[in-house]
Amino acid sequence: MASLYAKNNKLYLSIYHNGQRVIKPTGLEDNAKNRKLVSNDLLPNVLFQIQTGQIDISSKKESKTVSFYAELFLKSKKALLKDSSYVRYDSIIRNQILPLFGNRDINSIKLSEIKKWYNYWVSSRSSATSIYIANVFSAIFKEAFYDEAVEKNPFDFIKRPKKEQSGAKPFDIETMKLLISGADDVWFKNFLALSFFTGLRTGEAVGLKWEDIDFKTQELEVKRTRRYGKDVSPKTQKGYRSVPIFDELLPYLKNQRELTKESQSQYVFLSMYGTPFNDGNRIRDYHWKKLLEKLELPYQRLYDTRSSFATMMLSSGKFSINQVAQMMGHTNIEMLIYKYNKFIPSEVKKLDKSIGLF
Repeated sequence: MASLYAKNNKLYLSIYHNGQRVIKPTGLEDNAKNRKLVSNDLLPNVLFQIQTGQIDISSKKESKTVSFYAELFLKSKKALLKDSSYVRYDSIIRNQILPLFGNRDINSIKLSEIKKWYNYWVSSRSSATSIYIANVFSAIFKEAFYDEAVEKNPFDFIKRPKKEQSGAKPFDIETMKLLISGADDVWFKNFLALSFFTGLRTGEAVGLKWEDIDFKTQELEVKRTRRYGKDVSPKTQKGYRSVPIFDELLPYLKNQRELTKESQSQYVFLSMYGTPFNDGNRIRDYHWKKLLEKLELPYQRLYDTRSSFATMMLSSGKFSINQVAQMMGHTNIEMLIYKYNKFIPSEVKKLDKSIGLF
């Protein structure tokens, strides 16, 4: 069996003979004239040479596995990506792709298998996460495609779902108080207080160490975030920042210091095993969801503790937009205004309408 296909506007022959596949570049551009030439002349000639032994295909090419191209992909990204992005790629490959496909010859994987695998992630994760996972696997197939190990990328035939536009949804002050007081575990009360009163991302909160906190100056330094069990640098240079410890937060941090004083760990928040959390997933999926159910509150993202801090700071009128942006680690104030302006009472109402403009 033989077929003709195009890649990068060049024609290739794909021939199966005695259970083996041979790919032959023709060097010809993909157009109607050359397709006719290849089909009527070149292809029959190559088939004849194979059948008469003039072209030896007895030694089968070494198969290349998904693991091989996954490592190739990661090596190509190592020097280009920030630690946080690389760690996420690496974790998705190790946990979501390799367990099922790692030892498979990448050319043996059928589109139906990819669809079944992808549909599982679509049904069990958010649309944004499932798309991200699919894009990583697609990038691995691209490495194989460029290496001519596969004829096409199966992900070119899979439709991704639209990303959900969830957006910020801050808690009001009373609900914030209810959540902190309603937490059963003392450490979780302290964790929520830190999140509400500093606006730290969940990964930044679990990556916080006692050396980052200065009780005398009432400031803490954000130097890292934790993802997939590793300390990585913040998303942007602005992510490295000093955040004030407001008086309301101070007793919660001192309480947490007392809780962990016997621990050998340098991290502020520890799991039940006395080790730092790998990331915020366990806190979100177990402790946070359990608390919302207990208080009979509709589900909201744990990340909205951050948006609650932003709107609380802006609505207070005590801080400039630039100061709040710095506390949040935003790269610019436009991002802050875009995300949170709709939750802040209009400043127009405070204007003196009697001012004489002329």
